[in-house]
Amino acid sequence: MTTKNTNPIKIPQLTWAGLLGLISLPIAWWLTLMYIITPQLLPAITTPDGEINGVALNLITLAGYLFEFLLAVIILRREGMRFSWPALRARLNLRWGGWKAWLLFAAIFIAAFALTFPLMSASPTIAAAAPPPDWFPASQNPLKEVNGVEDALPGVALQGNYLFLALFLLTGVINILGEDLLYRGVLIPKLDGLFGRWAWLAGGLAFALKHVYVWWRVQEVLPLAVAGAFLFGPMGSLPFAMLAHLIGNYGLTWPMVIKLVLFGK
Repeated sequence: MTTKNTNPIKIPQLTWAGLLGLISLPIAWWLTLMYIITPQLLPAITTPDGEINGVALNLITLAGYLFEFLLAVIILRREGMRFSWPALRARLNLRWGGWKAWLLFAAIFIAAFALTFPLMSASPTIAAAAPPPDWFPASQNPLKEVNGVEDALPGVALQGNYLFLALFLLTGVINILGEDLLYRGVLIPKLDGLFGRWAWLAGGLAFALKHVYVWWRVQEVLPLAVAGAFLFGPMGSLPFAMLAHLIGNYGLTWPMVIKLVLFGK
């Protein structure tokens, strides 16, 4: 199965050097953000327990996702892309399917989501062998126990904090836009020359590898990474890939945070 695109021949293809560069740029930015810039801001942005507070965590990750979004836009512009709806729709597979496509989407998402849990069990072992920094909150550090949303967003008083809610939701939206545009919409159609009918799978593996900056989580990202690539590639729908990504990342946390902000505990 190949990437379903209106005119893939007109999309400039990557060389091996170009692929390496495209993958390396975001990884280098994330590593710089997490392990060079963030330590320079400590302890000013940490809680009394030494964990990065939820506001700073969201701002730092927002900077990472914005980089990926802007990189995707720049690459599309360098292709000569016209940012009109017909051009974007054709280039990025901005289309849904009928009821059969929705059933297939549901089956793929459920299978990928189910596969994530056994792979998550390996994260503590990997983290124990190569520990993440202590300032990582429990939501990002498998060596710490998560007892509630407050453990995932330390130092943030959630009830009535609408400004933080706006930041939290914006970070999630840019996460989905940035990663799906770059690693699915932009990257996969540019891999046909290197990988042919397996371009979608190569794109999915590249997306999982991108998470090397949180090395203990790469394996748990893999099922939904491959599922998202399949939804974009053979199924020909970036919206389906984005929906799977959104549900997988925020299907539980968004409702919980919204509830706590609006109504408290």
